[in-house]
Amino acid sequence: MANAGFDSVLNAIENSRLSAAFPHGAAAGISPGNPATAPRVKVWLVDDNDQLRTLVAELLGRQSGIECARHFSSPDALLSELASKPGPDVILLDVQMGDRNGLDAVRPIKSLTRSTRVLMFTTCFNPEWRERALSDGASDYLLKSSPLDQVAERIRYRANDPAFNHCSRRPKHSPKKSMPRHQSGPAAEASRRLLIRTLNKLRSLWN
Repeated sequence: MANAGFDSVLNAIENSRLSAAFPHGAAAGISPGNPATAPRVKVWLVDDNDQLRTLVAELLGRQSGIECARHFSSPDALLSELASKPGPDVILLDVQMGDRNGLDAVRPIKSLTRSTRVLMFTTCFNPEWRERALSDGASDYLLKSSPLDQVAERIRYRANDPAFNHCSRRPKHSPKKSMPRHQSGPAAEASRRLLIRTLNKLRSLWN
C-alpha cells in the first residue's frame, strides 16, 4: 500500500509543475478557475499516516480555491470535532486506518453535518468499498494515485453539478467487507523507513 502512496505524491508534484507551466489548465485539460473570484472550499483531511497527511494537506493548499483547514489522524478525532463544531465543505476520508475503517465513519459524519460532502481518498480501488461508501452517503471515491489537479477538481464540484452526478449514483445494495489490518513487524518498519526517505527526497526537490 505504501508504494501507491508514493505514486500519488509523485503525481501531485508533477501536476503542480504542469499547473505552473500551464496556468489555465491546458496541460490537464481543465480550468482551475480564477483564484480571485472562485469561493474557497474548506477541506478537512483524515488519514492515519502523519507525514503523508501533512504533505497532501500542503499540496492541496496550493490549489486554486481550496483551503485544507484541518487534518486528523483518525475518524474518532474527526467525529469528536464535528460533535462540537460546524463541519467543512468537504471531508477527504481514508479507508484503511490501522484498526479503524473509514467506511464506518461515513454515516456518523453525515448525521453530524449533512451539508458536508464526504470524499473517500484511498490507495485501493475496491468496487465493494466504493458501493458501500456511496450508499452510506459519500459523494465520491478518489484514489491517491490520481493527479492532484483531478482530485482538486472533484473537491471543487458542487453536489448539483451535472459533471459530479455521475459519481454520485447510489447502488441498491451495499455489501460490507472487513478491512485488513496494517502490516506489523519488519515489513512495516521497512515501509516506514522507505516512506521517510521518499518524503525527505521529495521535500528537497521543492527547496
